[in-house]
Amino acid sequence: MHPITKIIAVVIISMVSGAATGADPQSPYCNIILNHLNPCLPYILQGEVKPAKVCCDGVLGLTQYTNAKGGQQNICDCVKAAAILMGAPVDNFSKISSLPKSCGLSVTLPPISSGTDCSQVK
Repeated sequence: MHPITKIIAVVIISMVSGAATGADPQSPYCNIILNHLNPCLPYILQGEVKPAKVCCDGVLGLTQYTNAKGGQQNICDCVKAAAILMGAPVDNFSKISSLPKSCGLSVTLPPISSGTDCSQVK
């Protein structure tokens, strides 16, 4: 991963930590979500053809949160907030929902786009 990408990711994780805590204790926190997705930034934003194993491990780590009450919505909210804080178009993060398939996993991640209403994500 490019050094500037790592720096940006650390800053974003710090800025949005706890932003979407949810009422359910099993709901994922933004820092956890972003820590799991951080290794995927080269695939998501830099056009890598296939996600790295460390990225797929992170996606697998999100499995426990994806089925939790509000988990998909929190993932959506956190990713969209991170995109805004990065000053990146939200649509640049649209590859997130394809990560499980690209990694050969059966977990589902929410669609991310400028038109996605995270409050409607189930």
